[in-house]
Amino acid sequence: MSTDFIILKEAPLTNNCPECYSTEGLTLSFKQKKVASALIHRVTSEVVESIDCKNCNTKIYPVRWTDDIERVYDYHKKTVTPKKTSFKLTPLFIWLLVIDALLITGVILYVKYPHLLGIEG
Repeated sequence: MSTDFIILKEAPLTNNCPECYSTEGLTLSFKQKKVASALIHRVTSEVVESIDCKNCNTKIYPVRWTDDIERVYDYHKKTVTPKKTSFKLTPLFIWLLVIDALLITGVILYVKYPHLLGIEG
């Protein structure tokens, strides 16, 4: 099962980085979690937000956020609209479901009505 993220919004920030104090390089991103496997594809309601500095290659955790960064984060969070959650079955799942239904029907016919299949029992 693989987990991917759908980028909802990425915004460059002009605030000072708490690590390197640069005013360029901070990026705020909002991503929505997407889970995929061989049988299903699903978009969850979970939204992950992060602030990264491109200058010092550091992830800025909420503990290190300044009041200015907090205000900008709150503003951008209001503008993000998550995608609708979805659940989709893959063609492999549908084929397995059809094959299982046919096998179960065959077993029931074989056990319950052997004369229909030309078997004397």
